[in-house]
Amino acid sequence: MRSLFILLVFSILSTQGFTSQPTTKEFLENINSSKFDSYLYGLEAGLDWANELTYREHKMEIFCKPNDLEVSASLLKDFIKKEIADNAAFYKKYENEQLIGLAFRNSYISNFSCQQ
Repeated sequence: MRSLFILLVFSILSTQGFTSQPTTKEFLENINSSKFDSYLYGLEAGLDWANELTYREHKMEIFCKPNDLEVSASLLKDFIKKEIADNAAFYKKYENEQLIGLAFRNSYISNFSCQQ
């Protein structure tokens, strides 16, 4: 009985995880709505955490975003739109894949380069 309960919980959680990540096409179709704003803020928090951890463990930064910069969902969407437009052939080819996280990371690297 316990195994069945664990299996049920796992299947519910894994289904929710897969459905919450938009494909590139789905994201672009909904970019003017707030449908994926929470998802973007989650990506931002995760990327900030990864940048901090990489610096702590390897003394290397992935990007150099100003510490006091408050980003809005609108700004994040603009960054992603630009990344997708700049690499349109790649993102069109894989429009049915969940590549918004990749576009997000690449946009942060472009917008917050550590090179002075």
